[in-house]
Amino acid sequence: MNGKTTKTLGNWLFHVFREADGSLALEEALHVVMDSIKDYFPCQSMAVILIDEDTNEMRIKISRQISYSFVKKFSRAGPGPAVFRTVLEQQPLHIERAEPESPLYREVKLEHDFTSAILVPIIKRQRGVGFIFTDRGADHEPFDEPDVLHLQVLGYLIGNLMEKFEILKATKHLSKIDDASKALKYDAFVEAFATETERARTYTYSLILALMDIDAFRKFVETYGIDRAHELLAEVVNVAKRHIRDMDILARFGAAEFVLCLSGMSRSEAEGLLRTIRDDIQREVATDSTIPIAVAIGILPLEDERSMRRPFQELMAALGKTLVEAKNGPHDGLYVAGMG
Repeated sequence: MNGKTTKTLGNWLFHVFREADGSLALEEALHVVMDSIKDYFPCQSMAVILIDEDTNEMRIKISRQISYSFVKKFSRAGPGPAVFRTVLEQQPLHIERAEPESPLYREVKLEHDFTSAILVPIIKRQRGVGFIFTDRGADHEPFDEPDVLHLQVLGYLIGNLMEKFEILKATKHLSKIDDASKALKYDAFVEAFATETERARTYTYSLILALMDIDAFRKFVETYGIDRAHELLAEVVNVAKRHIRDMDILARFGAAEFVLCLSGMSRSEAEGLLRTIRDDIQREVATDSTIPIAVAIGILPLEDERSMRRPFQELMAALGKTLVEAKNGPHDGLYVAGMG
C-alpha cells in the first residue's frame, strides 16, 4: 500500500465508522465500506463472502468491480482447503504469483484472472464466519504485508458491524414490528424511509416505492376469522421477504396493504422483482382456502433529487394513485408511474 494510503488509514476508519453508524442494515453499512475503500486500497476487485451457518454454502454478500451476473450466480457448496484454513485458523492468506492451473488459484479465483490476491477472515464473536477476497492484476503492484494487515483490520470491522446489526435487529423487532404480519409498523416505515431518502440523495442512487394490496381480505376475514387472516398476512410477508434484501424496507400500510422501499434498483429491475413477488403470493399463499388471493401493486420510482424532496404526504398520495391504477386499470395488477 502506498504512502498516501498509510497516512489516511485512520481518517478512512473514522469516516467508515461515522457513516456506517447511520445505516439501517448490514448491507447498507457494507456499501459504505466498499464505496469508500476504493480511494485508499487500489485493487482489481473485492468481495465479502459469508459462509452459511446451516448449509456451509458460500455466498457473496457484497462486492466491488465484480459483475452483477457473477455475484448472482456465485454459490459454492463449501469452502475449499485454503479458505477453510483461513476462516478456521483466523489467519490471512497472501498469494503471489500463483499458477493459473494450480488448485489454490482455481479455489480462490472469483471472476477475474489475477497475479496477486489476499484472503482475510471475517471475525464475529471470536469465530470466523467468512472472508474478504481481493485481487490485483498485472497492471497493479503486488500486495505487500501492510496491505494484508490493513485488510485484517477491515475483516474485524465487518465482524463488528455484523454483531451490531444483529443486536439492532433484535431490538427493533420488539418495538417496531406489526404483531399480525411480522412486517414493520407503518410509523417505523416513515422513520426508516426518511433516513433512506437522505442516504439515497447523499450517495446518488434511486429508490422505488411500491404499495401492495391483498384483494378480498375482508371476505377472507368474514369466512375464516381474524386469526386465520393474520396468518395470511404473515404468509404474504414471508414470501416478500424471501425476495427483498436486508437494506429494503417492508411495512404494513393498512389492513391488507403493504408498502415497500427498494434501494438502488432501476424501474425494470423493480418491476421484475415485484412481479415475481406478486406471482409467488398468488400461487403459494392460503392454498387451502376457497377465496382466490389476488395481488395488485402500484410502483413509484424516485430517480432524482427533485422527486426525493417531495413532501412525504405527496409521495404517499402519488403512490396511492398508482395502486388505484393497478387495481382498476388494464395493467395486469401491476402499474409503474413516474412523479409527473
